[in-house]
Amino acid sequence: MAATGTEAKDLENHHNDCFIQLSNPNIAAMKEDVLYHFNLSTSTHDFPAMFGDVKFVCVGGSSSRMNTFIKYVAAELGLDHPGKEYPNICAGTDRYAMYKAGPVLSVSHGMGIPSIGIMLHELIKMLYHARCSNITIIRIGTSGGIGLE
Repeated sequence: MAATGTEAKDLENHHNDCFIQLSNPNIAAMKEDVLYHFNLSTSTHDFPAMFGDVKFVCVGGSSSRMNTFIKYVAAELGLDHPGKEYPNICAGTDRYAMYKAGPVLSVSHGMGIPSIGIMLHELIKMLYHARCSNITIIRIGTSGGIGLE
């Protein structure tokens, strides 16, 4: 089905702003989208308020490493103060951990392709529902075998 002039302009603006785009057109029409492994839902959480300012997503295997990383990022951005804790946004599940400091989201993905695949699937839908744009996703952690300290 072809887009009308106004719809085409909206789509063009949407693309130019580098918003998250999904291949599944049915997601936009859903009454509720449950991101089960994150313990988040569009009916119980305000995704734009929680994540709309995210510009950088750093992912790594270990939940404790991602918690340490978000504390480091917060200190570097001047957002930290002594004793500040960063709660696990996904606290209702033991599958993944997610922490946020300013425009940076730190998410664990566990081990292996299936685990990171599930995390990325839910992460991309979450960023879509939050109406994020111009996102940079960086994988951090050990890489093994390249001879660096």
